[in-house]
Amino acid sequence: MSGSSNFIRSIGGASGAGRALLLAALIVAFIAFVPNFTSSNNIYALFQTFALLGLVTLGLSLTMISGEFDLSVGAMVAVGGLITLKMGESSALTGVLFAVSFGAVIGFLNAAIFWRLNISSLVVTVGTMMALSGLAYWLADGRVVSSDNFDAGEFLDDPVFAILSVRSIITFVAFALVFALLRYTRSGRDIIVTGSKRRVAVAAGARVGLSLGIVFCLSGICAALAGSLLSLSLATASAQMGANIMIQAASAAILGGVALAGGVGGAGGVLVGVFILATLNNGMSLLGANAAAILLTNGLVLLAVVLADGHLVRRLLADAKDRRARQLYASGS
Repeated sequence: MSGSSNFIRSIGGASGAGRALLLAALIVAFIAFVPNFTSSNNIYALFQTFALLGLVTLGLSLTMISGEFDLSVGAMVAVGGLITLKMGESSALTGVLFAVSFGAVIGFLNAAIFWRLNISSLVVTVGTMMALSGLAYWLADGRVVSSDNFDAGEFLDDPVFAILSVRSIITFVAFALVFALLRYTRSGRDIIVTGSKRRVAVAAGARVGLSLGIVFCLSGICAALAGSLLSLSLATASAQMGANIMIQAASAAILGGVALAGGVGGAGGVLVGVFILATLNNGMSLLGANAAAILLTNGLVLLAVVLADGHLVRRLLADAKDRRARQLYASGS
């Protein structure tokens, strides 16, 4: 199979190719109409947006692929950032490790509670979101927490090849690891079948509980790491950090072909979805659009993609039924 075919399959087949074309169209349009869109400074800023949104979306999308949803990712971003600055006064790496470990533990507890008690992950994670928000306000003590360790932020944000940073490279590595997990491991296959046919997965011996534990651990890790790296980059953290990131991450995941019903999606598609949203917001900001216009456009693009996907699915199903009917007719004649 050719490299282009592999890529198209990795981002979701025909609908994934459509998303890649949408991203390409956005880039071409902004290059044509936005004077500084291709400047190294703007591309660097675009990848910095990707560094934050990409990590959160990646973790959230894994829970969606498994047929669940983690509502606590936004609050985890804030807590991850605050823990990093609180625990990393002498060593930034120590703060990051504390934050990531905390994210993993909370993610595992989320999965254990809703799986063992057979209740909705939405109910559990909305409770976790509220608890984490309270913890964030307690850690921040009603103020913006700052750090004197500017070296860590300079290291993370120092340009690499003029357009990347260590933060964005870390996010790309995370996407590569999740791609390998879903494509080449038994755990990845279990995650997908858990989201598509839960009862069949249990009956077939798939490790459903373990799969849910893995995806929620990874969701907590990704959100905590995103907040951790952002706080080091800014040398500040607050309880409001990441307040709107969950909606953006869910939108990017859906734009990337992840189904809310579960069982559909992949790292390649999510990567494209994140860049669609980041590119759209970046280009409109350069055009001088206000926040209301950007949000409105995001919503319209999301609706258009969802409606187009629904039409494509219905068309493919109709074509499959037609082929089946022709085969039956041919065999009977």
